[in-house]
Amino acid sequence: MSSGWLAIPRTAAVALTLAVAGSAQAADAILTPAQMREDLTFLEEKWAPLDKSFSDSQRVAFGRHLDETASAAEDLEPEEFALEVMKAVAIARNGHTNANVGTLLGADLPVRVWSFSDGLYIVKTHPDFEWLLGARIDGIGSLTTQEALDRVRAYLPGTDQRIRFLSPGYLVAPAVLEQIGAVDGTDHVPLTLQFADGRTEIVELGPKKGEDPGDERKASLNRGYSVLIPDDPDLPGRWRHLLDGHKDLPPIYGKRSDVKARFLDDSKKVLYIRNDTARSIDETPLPDKFAGVVLDKILPMQPKHIIVDLRLNNGGELLQHDPVFPGDTSTCAARRTCVRACREGNLLCRHYDRGHA
Repeated sequence: MSSGWLAIPRTAAVALTLAVAGSAQAADAILTPAQMREDLTFLEEKWAPLDKSFSDSQRVAFGRHLDETASAAEDLEPEEFALEVMKAVAIARNGHTNANVGTLLGADLPVRVWSFSDGLYIVKTHPDFEWLLGARIDGIGSLTTQEALDRVRAYLPGTDQRIRFLSPGYLVAPAVLEQIGAVDGTDHVPLTLQFADGRTEIVELGPKKGEDPGDERKASLNRGYSVLIPDDPDLPGRWRHLLDGHKDLPPIYGKRSDVKARFLDDSKKVLYIRNDTARSIDETPLPDKFAGVVLDKILPMQPKHIIVDLRLNNGGELLQHDPVFPGDTSTCAARRTCVRACREGNLLCRHYDRGHA
């Protein structure tokens, strides 16, 4: 196996990790055809048997795709190879198994986007492109936005909801846009934009070498909802956000963390608890952090109402779980909220409601 490319973490949900040593961009990565084939053999013989989510037909399709990729290895660039691995892993549609390609896909466009009910919008930009904030993207290269979304689906794992959640993070990667046929190269990407005043304009953007200092993908997290949350105002080199200048934003717009708790009123009768991740982001176990909330805020203050906000806790399938939140303790959950998060919130609510707090 070529060192540093494929690894199987010792976790319950098997994850496939592609990584280049350090923070090398795709243009700096060196991977020979022999190494690519070695990695594909590892995928098929070592990794795939551990993933039980493949159906028989999906496993056949997985093997066929690996064979086709191996045959084309002589002509593949590192970013193309990474995308073929992403496509292979996504065949099972298991949201807990994905290829994390890190920076291998190269530099992104200087914008971040999100898919709303009425279209794909630019919500965050490099400071040089602040004037693009709020524009709706109606076309990407030769494709409509919907066509681009449809084509990128093949590279992303999970349910339709999860794919919709992940897609915006990849539609700003020129390497991905070239792969799906939206553009012929990665130097310039034409975007058909509609601005708030009704005018339509085609704007060409190229990959931006300077990193977004607030990009959570650098911490091996999917970018996801984080693009909807403005960075701290004092963050050096921060990118501009559509919500800049708006005061008194709801607590959901704080930066992603594992557990946060605050009272929403001066009388401390309404406690707001936000849980964004299914595991701790540091060395303190997540249950210990929940215990801290109970000891520091619930026990001494005895709040009348507790709100457990799980909307940014993604993974799993919420619709397969039927949580019960009795009494004056309630939850805010999204359709992308993971089952484990619902269960943790449920346990916390039941503990409080039964008088243990």
